[in-house]
Amino acid sequence: MTLIDRLRLRLGGFDALALMAVIGLICGILAGGSNILFRYFTESSYVLWATDKTSGFDFENADWLFRLLLPTIGGLVVGLILQQFNPDTRRVGVSHVLERMAYHQGHLPPKNAIVQFFIGGLTIASGQSVGREGPGIHLGSATGSYIGQKIKLPNNSIRILVGCGCAAAISANFNTPLAGVIFAMEVVMMEYAVASFIPIILASVSGAVMSRIFFGSDPSFDVPSAMDVQSLWEMPYFLLLGFISGIVASLFIMFTSKVRRVSREWPVWLKTTIAGTSVGIIALGIPQVMGIGYDTVNASLHGELLLTILALSLAGKFLATIICSGLSLPGGVLGPTLFMGAMLGGVMGNLGGQVFPDHASYEGFYAIIGMATLMSAVLQAPLAALMALLELTNNPNILLPGMFSIVIGNMVVSQLFKRESFWETQMKDRGMRLKVSPMKQVLRSIGVAGVMTRSITYLRNMSTPQEISVALKDKPRWILIKNEQDEVISLMVASDLGRFLIEKEEEQERKKAKQKPAAAEDEKAEAPEKVEDIIEEEIIPEAINLMDIPANRQELVAIDLQATLEEAYDKMEQRKISAAYVYRITHNKEERIYGIVTRDMITDQYIFSKTQVD
Repeated sequence: MTLIDRLRLRLGGFDALALMAVIGLICGILAGGSNILFRYFTESSYVLWATDKTSGFDFENADWLFRLLLPTIGGLVVGLILQQFNPDTRRVGVSHVLERMAYHQGHLPPKNAIVQFFIGGLTIASGQSVGREGPGIHLGSATGSYIGQKIKLPNNSIRILVGCGCAAAISANFNTPLAGVIFAMEVVMMEYAVASFIPIILASVSGAVMSRIFFGSDPSFDVPSAMDVQSLWEMPYFLLLGFISGIVASLFIMFTSKVRRVSREWPVWLKTTIAGTSVGIIALGIPQVMGIGYDTVNASLHGELLLTILALSLAGKFLATIICSGLSLPGGVLGPTLFMGAMLGGVMGNLGGQVFPDHASYEGFYAIIGMATLMSAVLQAPLAALMALLELTNNPNILLPGMFSIVIGNMVVSQLFKRESFWETQMKDRGMRLKVSPMKQVLRSIGVAGVMTRSITYLRNMSTPQEISVALKDKPRWILIKNEQDEVISLMVASDLGRFLIEKEEEQERKKAKQKPAAAEDEKAEAPEKVEDIIEEEIIPEAINLMDIPANRQELVAIDLQATLEEAYDKMEQRKISAAYVYRITHNKEERIYGIVTRDMITDQYIFSKTQVD
């Protein structure tokens, strides 16, 4: 067995931490690098738009005609390019990652990532109301998936590498490594397992290091250092902030879904052109809606925006993002939700300061909590939002009001409005479900290579006792029965075959004992037979049909060496059988069988894994 084969078999287990840690570290470096390249690609366009190359560029100071034409033409160009691809290739973003995790064991096609890089970058460069974090998550996840597919790792390891790429992407974009880990586990992996934690942590750290090498150690947002609750009388006001954030998040999810369903049959170029034109028209009066808008967010965190600017920016970004996301522009919603949350928090802080000047905290304090609350409510990711809040502010005092507001916002969305997260809703609109049973959640984290038994041997369905004796010499547990075309047709318990041979030998001994006296008398009366006849009848035994003897035989289904226990379980369920043989196609295009996995093995492994977790 080759070294790479031994590596695959080891990674198929539940606890291959050391190897996954090394691969996760490498994945984090490459995923962080892909996000850095994407950021340079999108930001280079802003240099082209700027008239003064030294002062940079912002849409607020651009000419009105430029603000109208840039997103309109950009939407048309993006749509015309996307129109050339088939619908499967056009699927990009976080929802695409979740779809591939739920239905394809984390295998992300590289061509979709290429479309995301160039077309997503062009979308952001043209000033659309989308974020770069969603495309960054896709690129990071696709990097991890590509590494796993390239070296043909088991699917459970590929799923972990997708989580590693996601964590590195979040960490590289926001300079928040802990939030990257929690986001990957909470949103993409949807599980908290020790086997995943360590490689994902290493990937997130390496992504943050890569980002700091190129962009410095400052986080994405310029958060004021002195932030704290001025009075406990503010806690009801944070409850109100959470409640309103939940309402805004629910409306955002509902309206985006409505636009998506209404425009489902429209041509792609028409949808993107309408989206770009809508952004341009809104930007005529509210230029803050264009692009990522982090400069406006930073201004709100420092309390530099008037109440009217905060309210208009919130309304404009809300409408523009609904249109862009609903009409399938290839960009993210994570950035826009942070923008809207900052504006909403700024509005609440501004009003609170006017009504209760003696008890209200700094306006930027409400803006940063509003960012975390709205993001959490839209994505249904409360732990990731809390970790981001802590890392962005480096202030543990913000956790108390942040937890209060975030929990209320999430409950309003899930309990009051009965809405699923934005990405779950997006998948549901395409006829797919994201939820899986707890059992399958465990099974998809374990590869068949880590559970299968290799105590097997092979026999033809017509085999002689001598061939059977040789096959049973090493005391295998299972026998794979093949036909004349070398195809596996059945699985037999080896002990049943051994028992059959013993019983047959005993039966022959009894027959010989009975026939011995009669044979002695016949020798005197009859001439001896030819030696050849004696050899043919007694020494050379007849072949035994293994499909006819009384034994425990089972039908099998073939399962690839890369598969998870979830895949094996699903295949057995579809065929209503209880066993599978594990194989891999070699470089010579031959089928090489590695072992056997049964339904009982899967059940035992699930019980053991649950016991370990509990």
